[in-house]
Amino acid sequence: MTTVKKWALPGLTVLMVLASIVLPQQLSSLRDLKTLDTIHTQPLSEDDLAVRELPLPEKLALLARAIRYPDLEVYSTTQSLPLPGQPGADQAEAAFFQSVDCLADWGVLPESFDPDTLEFQSGSRAVYVEADSGQSVSMLYLQGGNNSRDTFWLVIDEETGLPVWIDCSLRSVKQDLLSSEELGTRFWEGLGVQTRQRGPAMWEVEESGGVVYCALTEASYGRICVELLGFADALFGQGNDSPSPQPK
Repeated sequence: MTTVKKWALPGLTVLMVLASIVLPQQLSSLRDLKTLDTIHTQPLSEDDLAVRELPLPEKLALLARAIRYPDLEVYSTTQSLPLPGQPGADQAEAAFFQSVDCLADWGVLPESFDPDTLEFQSGSRAVYVEADSGQSVSMLYLQGGNNSRDTFWLVIDEETGLPVWIDCSLRSVKQDLLSSEELGTRFWEGLGVQTRQRGPAMWEVEESGGVVYCALTEASYGRICVELLGFADALFGQGNDSPSPQPK
């Protein structure tokens, strides 16, 4: 029972998705009653209740709206995941190391870094649901490190197991880090998402509604980061292609 409570949220996700579909219908009924003294009813079809699987760029757009522009259009809920040694922790640990392996295979991590030195430390799950469409995405926020003070903070798309946002300190191999530009290039090539350059070490994800990411390498701290910034219109201004924001 503990494992079910700590790891699985399918029931909660379904309830949130259904609520995002049904609540607008209820609000519409209230408006009808107020203005027309009668309630206009329209049965929900199977298409209304069907939840379309989102492509990765659209998941990134939903994540961007939830994180960078929080409002009532996107609902969210979070859940702490089991800690190492607790029932169910093996699933979170497996997701963490799968993403680390992705970063190594993509060439994002220096070849001199040994992933086997890492230990999974903690994590949480966040489920984001768009109010209008009912579309949802589940992201894992996982952390790990080693005795060399190397640390990993990863945001992982739970459905695909792919890292979509990283912030890591690789102090043990800081002399071998990629440039910011090369870091981002390898990340996007590995993720398999089409992008277009918006400036030095800055990319806009195609078919995402204008989601913009930046990549940053800070060699003195051993830090590598591929970070979601927001949407192009908000960052650069409508129709302005010249980049202005700076990585954090």
